[in-house]
Amino acid sequence: MEWSSSNVNNQYYLYAHFAEIQELQTNDSREFNMIWNGQVISGPIIPPKFNIYTIFSLSPSTCEGGKCSFQLRRTNRSTLPPLLNAFEVYTVIQFPQIETNENDVVAVRDIKTTYEISRNSWQGDPCVPRQFMWDGLNCSNTDTSTPRITYL
Repeated sequence: MEWSSSNVNNQYYLYAHFAEIQELQTNDSREFNMIWNGQVISGPIIPPKFNIYTIFSLSPSTCEGGKCSFQLRRTNRSTLPPLLNAFEVYTVIQFPQIETNENDVVAVRDIKTTYEISRNSWQGDPCVPRQFMWDGLNCSNTDTSTPRITYL
């Protein structure tokens, strides 16, 4: 599997899910290596029978020149091809804005809990990113100082 990114600095977290979903014959075996951009990052992998085995990256990976490559390559001992049940790739998104003042966040969350306010938009940081500011709040948003909740 290959893809390209217009941003060569993008970082990715990978999750690959494996499970043997068929009854293997006694002389059959399934064993393979997981390869990211030409480098073996895990293996040999032998999917467990009817159980999920997940491999995930603990730190973000990059793609050389914005070209990403993911492969499953069977080992010489394997009689069956690789098996992949699900594959997830998450891009790291940098938020250049400063987080909302911690005391303001604690106060507004206490208000939310005390008065049992249930608004779907009241998740995450109350003031940033600006396009996801909580409904019913006003914030002092500047790029140089910590955002503060100014109105509730």
